[in-house]
Amino acid sequence: MAFTLRNGEPARLRTASVADAEALVELDTALVQDGRGMVQTLDDVGDLDAKRRRVDDMYRGFSAGEATLILVAELAAGVVGCAELRQLRPTLCQHVGILSVGVHPDAQRQGVGRALMNALVAHAEECGLLRLELYVRADNDRALAMYRSLGFTLEATRARFIRRSDGGFVDDHVLVRFLHA
Repeated sequence: MAFTLRNGEPARLRTASVADAEALVELDTALVQDGRGMVQTLDDVGDLDAKRRRVDDMYRGFSAGEATLILVAELAAGVVGCAELRQLRPTLCQHVGILSVGVHPDAQRQGVGRALMNALVAHAEECGLLRLELYVRADNDRALAMYRSLGFTLEATRARFIRRSDGGFVDDHVLVRFLHA
């Protein structure tokens, strides 16, 4: 799916593949180094083989009929964003999808995150999911504003959930959006 960034640059969304593993490791590294919004450290990012296995494992679930999907956002320069929808597996929770999104710091505030989120929500609706949830650091004001503008509401706050490297804590919010049955 093609779209245009706020700065006029052309971009596209597509389904991620195992071949994207290196670009996804680079994206995760840039997000962790930026220090905003992430709950990982560089040690958590993992290596190329681990990322390949993760993408491959998610698609094994997708081919089994799950609504699971990984999308990447691409510019001419390469991958600048990634978003995941993971459908829960337990029978009584299969109407629930967990979302996550990450956009390279240099591409933020250009509409990449919104395009990724809109595509995941549309896919979730097509697959019949009824509840979407995501987790966001309480200090990530920009992401919170975007998620709220897309119809997500605060369901819970996990107090002192994230421990910063300086020993302090950050709360984590659980946001939800209910889709029509």
